[in-house]
Amino acid sequence: MSTLDKKIENYIFGNIPTSELLDKAYDIKVQNFGKTITYSPKVFIPLTTLCQDACAYCTFVKTPKDGGTYLTFEEVDAIANVGDKSGCFEALFTLGDKPEIKWSFAKEELERLGFSTTFDYLIENAKRVNEKYHLFPHINPGLMSRKEIKEYRQHSPSGGLMLESFSKNLSQKGKAHYGAKTKDINLRLETLENAMSEKYPMTTGLLLGITDTKNEIIQDIYQLIQTCKINTSIQEVILQNFRAKQNTLMKNHSEIVNDLFMRIIATTRLFLPNHISLQIPPNLASNIELFLKSGINDLGGISPKTIDWVNPDHNWPNLIELKNVIKQTDQNLIPRLPVYPSYINKDWLSPSIYEKVSSVVNENGYPKEHEFTK
Repeated sequence: MSTLDKKIENYIFGNIPTSELLDKAYDIKVQNFGKTITYSPKVFIPLTTLCQDACAYCTFVKTPKDGGTYLTFEEVDAIANVGDKSGCFEALFTLGDKPEIKWSFAKEELERLGFSTTFDYLIENAKRVNEKYHLFPHINPGLMSRKEIKEYRQHSPSGGLMLESFSKNLSQKGKAHYGAKTKDINLRLETLENAMSEKYPMTTGLLLGITDTKNEIIQDIYQLIQTCKINTSIQEVILQNFRAKQNTLMKNHSEIVNDLFMRIIATTRLFLPNHISLQIPPNLASNIELFLKSGINDLGGISPKTIDWVNPDHNWPNLIELKNVIKQTDQNLIPRLPVYPSYINKDWLSPSIYEKVSSVVNENGYPKEHEFTK
């Protein structure tokens, strides 16, 4: 075990009081991000619920028999129009990973829409949304090649791919990723490497609670930190707590407890490169107030109009109420774009995206005005 492994183990599972650990993490957060907590006003566009994978905790993905399909251009446009009129900046394109590899039905649906691959259909939808609205597409299509990223980069400022866990035990029968080939950690790390090569800002992170052992938690945090130290495309890390869902194989799987979750968050902040944003999803926390001074500086995408299609049982917080709660911690809630200020430059954004981004941000890289935070 390396020195860093031992430090991570000591912080998460050692005797240091949780309050002291949180204070250390919060001090680092304030030094690097000030007394603000950001969020991205978004609309959720579930382009297709078909997928080649079948994870044991997922309710987003649907088989053709269960209603899996693609949104039409008209449906995408309707969602984007609502988001644009509501003052959102992010159009979150979430979809199953290349479902046509598994399902002939997906190929037929794509042909009906006039496309041969999900990639081509996603590119066309992202292009239309980017050109027609003030929204910025944020792309979450699963694994991505360098060639694909090169195209995504022309129509969006950023993308995302969760690592979820580095544990290979999860691919065993009865575990979370059995039957989910694209969740292979080496393939997902390759996508992040592709993003770094093509200079495409990325969100990544862990799904905490799907592993079984203390050592797996330590190794997940250790490997995440090591990856973030090397990969310059990572602008943001999400620490997402697993929430059990009915009608899944993991419906009775235990969820991570608040104290352990807070210790993991604080420890991650202590060792994460200082420029990388640290986020938890506010709709998945049992009590968001507990986490506001844990070392996080961001609450991710929050939609005033669309549900969380990945976690539909968990509603977004009311933004006015959330702002007031954050104020009580001597911090402020402010909106952001799906690309963070430190990545708003001509190196990381295509010329057209850079021009569009620059037209809506202030000197600090945040939106000039926003109705939800007034």
